[in-house]
Amino acid sequence: MAKYTFEMLPLLLEKIEVRLERIESLIQTARSKDLNDDYLSAKQAADMLNFTLATLYTKVCKGEIPSYKKGNRLYFSFVELIEWIEKGKKCTVDQIEQKAYIIARNLEKSRR
Repeated sequence: MAKYTFEMLPLLLEKIEVRLERIESLIQTARSKDLNDDYLSAKQAADMLNFTLATLYTKVCKGEIPSYKKGNRLYFSFVELIEWIEKGKKCTVDQIEQKAYIIARNLEKSRR
C-alpha cells in the first residue's frame, strides 16, 4: 500500500475527483442511451472516449474513427466505437507466442 503524506492529499483528491467525474459521465451516457438507439452525439462520443471535442473532430476529419454525418450533425455508433477501441488492443507476449505456435503447427500440417 502506498504511503501518502498530508501535503499530497490535495493532489490525490483532485485526481480522484477527475476520475469520479469521468465515471459519472460514462454512467450518465449509459443511462441516457435508449436500447433502440445506439447512436451517440459528438459530445457523448467524446465523453465516452475521454477525448475533447476538438480531438474527436480531428480524428473524424482524418478518417481515424467511424462516424456518420446527417446534415450538419455527426453521429457515432456505440458498438462501432467499442469495436474501434478493441482493434487497438496490444497482445501480450504469451498471446503472440500462442498465435505463432498455431501458425507454425498449421504450416507443418499443410506441408505433409
